[in-house]
Amino acid sequence: MNSGFEVTIAILTRDAGPVLPRLLDAVFAQQTSLRYEVLAVDSGSTDGSVDTLRRFPLRLIEIPKSEFDWGRTRDFAYQQCASPVVVNLSQDAVPARADWLDRLVAPILEDPVVAVTCGSSIPDPERHFAQFVWERNGYFYFTREIKKFVAKYGRGLSFANSAVRRSVWERLRFDEQPTGEDFQFQKKLHGGGGKIVFPPDAPVLHHHNYSFGGLFRRCRNEGYTLRLLGCPYNELDLAADLLSPGKYVQWLREARRGSLKTTADALFPVLRPVAVYAGSRFARRPVWY
Repeated sequence: MNSGFEVTIAILTRDAGPVLPRLLDAVFAQQTSLRYEVLAVDSGSTDGSVDTLRRFPLRLIEIPKSEFDWGRTRDFAYQQCASPVVVNLSQDAVPARADWLDRLVAPILEDPVVAVTCGSSIPDPERHFAQFVWERNGYFYFTREIKKFVAKYGRGLSFANSAVRRSVWERLRFDEQPTGEDFQFQKKLHGGGGKIVFPPDAPVLHHHNYSFGGLFRRCRNEGYTLRLLGCPYNELDLAADLLSPGKYVQWLREARRGSLKTTADALFPVLRPVAVYAGSRFARRPVWY
């Protein structure tokens, strides 16, 4: 283990697809004076992702698919490095600037009170599909379990694009968490007084395209996760969200623009609360989406 690095960029991979080479090219093209390494932990890719990873000067650790757990595997990745700052980067999030790394970690290096930073995600012009309409218009997280979480713990942290002070991780660690380990860590930070900063100038290119089934499974997982973290979604929440008018006004706007092109687009205002309720009320484990 090399302790001479100032930053480790940790990427958890499984069947990362065609974006992975672009991501790695952008990571290794960073214009920075920081000494950084890249660590990839792959959990059973079968699509050629491992071959892609081996073409780059990074450390690769392979684990069986059966051993993967978002919290446990991320904790394992942190254990493999000694850098004072660890960056979490999603396998499909491409750094959008050559100074992305500097901008993302600067608040941690400059202020000892800052525990975590979280950069933004912006649409990727090179992907063959448009950003999901309900992500683009800001209504994706309109349901009440998210509002409960934000009221308790503040603006949501995402490990798609974030940096963590290692000493904070050593104190809090990641517990076993089948999904939503970023929510879990934010809850711990809140209890431990850790400060989160959201630098506006450290974006990644990252957006999603959903099938109806994939969208339902994601929202179901979020309901399940938030229940585990003390923000359940009950029948009153479901009724309130189904009856709230704001998203339907937005639905009419999107319909007039011709933006509702798929079943997932058109049914999202109902799909999300129903799926979140199913996850919160009935799910006993997450599903891969």
